[in-house]
Amino acid sequence: MRHGVKMGKVNFDEHAEAYEKTLDKDLEFFGEESSYFAEYKINIVKNTIGSAGSLNILEYGCGIGMNIKFFSKHFPNSKVTGCDISQKSLDVAKKRNNTDVDFFLIGEEEISKKLNSFDLIFVSCVFHHIEPPLREQSMKNIFNLLKPNGSFYYFEHNPYNPVTRHIVNTCVWDTDAILLKPKESLGLINKSGFKIENKRYTLFFPSFLKFLRFTEGILFFLPLGGQYYIKAKKSL
Repeated sequence: MRHGVKMGKVNFDEHAEAYEKTLDKDLEFFGEESSYFAEYKINIVKNTIGSAGSLNILEYGCGIGMNIKFFSKHFPNSKVTGCDISQKSLDVAKKRNNTDVDFFLIGEEEISKKLNSFDLIFVSCVFHHIEPPLREQSMKNIFNLLKPNGSFYYFEHNPYNPVTRHIVNTCVWDTDAILLKPKESLGLINKSGFKIENKRYTLFFPSFLKFLRFTEGILFFLPLGGQYYIKAKKSL
């Protein structure tokens, strides 16, 4: 266990090299490569965070860094950092991203060095891998790393969506997954001290229905999307 972030029975070091290829196969139904979904989420952040400017950004649980390159693309004046509990995943992330991106292994010492350091923290589909008794501590870690008045974006799989459940149930690295209902996620975020600003469902349509994706902006309240996200602030 590393400071409240012990995972279940999946060893992500074993999947680091083949992670993206396996993910693309699992997402075949949607007719998109995994990079589409990564950039999709970063665009949500870009379009909802307000005036960004130069930010100190952290992806907590960055894995092999699939989202990191899109933060570098859409927030070009910002400092981007990634962290994870899998050193091998971080090694892969370093190879695939710009040299000016920093990475660190999640642990008590590193977290204590970076308290109140980040303007924006992004977490994507991480908490369903964290053992339920340790989720509160992991969320508190994020709260402590964020600057006062900083923004927090939290994405998770929607357990009410049957396609999502099928993908999770058949994915090799989701054998330890315990999906979080939005109510549980909201409770974790609230309890850690965040002020919740928004909750929306996302990813409603696969590629063959992409002509309908423009409607997602008005369907966000329906618990039918493949994922949901929560935006929160660390109050002053």
